[in-house]
Amino acid sequence: MAVTQTQYTGNGNTVLYSFTFPYLATTDVKVKINGVTQATTEYSLANATTVQMNTAPANGATVLIFRDTDNDNKKATFYPGSAIKAEDLNDNIDQILYVAQEVDNNAM
Repeated sequence: MAVTQTQYTGNGNTVLYSFTFPYLATTDVKVKINGVTQATTEYSLANATTVQMNTAPANGATVLIFRDTDNDNKKATFYPGSAIKAEDLNDNIDQILYVAQEVDNNAM
């Protein structure tokens, strides 16, 4: 099964949380604390694989870093007569794959 999330337990001090799953856009990386999705103003990406919280989650809090791929909009749209780029095709396939993985993980 594909990894689409990483879970930690807060300690009241740690603000950096790493993850290993791939994503298409930084807006696809989300955070839940104790089951509540956090506003994007509460965290940022310190680098491509690390979330930085503005405030350290409380001691014992469940911190879930997860991927939530946009499934409402295609990454690329192709038009008659336009060039088709491999990167666009790959992004569209990755988008479908990521959404399917997330559905599979959430079904458990």
